[in-house]
Amino acid sequence: MEHRHINWFGILSGVVFIIFAFMIFSQPLETIISLSYIFGILAWIQAITSTVSAVRANQAGIPISGWRMFSIAFDILVGFVFIFHLGLGIGTIGFLFAIWFILDSVSGLYFARILNPVSRGAYWVTMVFGLISLVLGIILLFSPLMAATVLVYMIAFYLIVFGVSLIAASL
Repeated sequence: MEHRHINWFGILSGVVFIIFAFMIFSQPLETIISLSYIFGILAWIQAITSTVSAVRANQAGIPISGWRMFSIAFDILVGFVFIFHLGLGIGTIGFLFAIWFILDSVSGLYFARILNPVSRGAYWVTMVFGLISLVLGIILLFSPLMAATVLVYMIAFYLIVFGVSLIAASL
């Protein structure tokens, strides 16, 4: 019989993921506000990175294009929106999530077309779930706050699943 060692770090990591999930479930508004701050900071980091890259390229004789300047200015603006106009930032997060949901649904529907010759059952299951997801994505598109809330709960659910998986794999 094989002797297995318990991975205590994996168990601890799984527990931490689950704790974070329950913190998210208990404070969804604070979570979405935090996401808005994080996206704002990431936009500013992107602006800084692009600026440094443009300056270095310019020093090497490559002119800074108008498009690059616009992109840098847009990143700075996006950062300000996400950090200083939380309502708009949260709405933007919800809107982007809804767009992603719709695009993923359309991709699933396209994939169903490929499945049709292989498996009629898989084709119909994929079509039904793809159409349901598409309708939900359209609903979310017109309700960005609901979309942001769904995103927060999906993150929490993922953390629980990942945490349980880590614990199970560590035993």
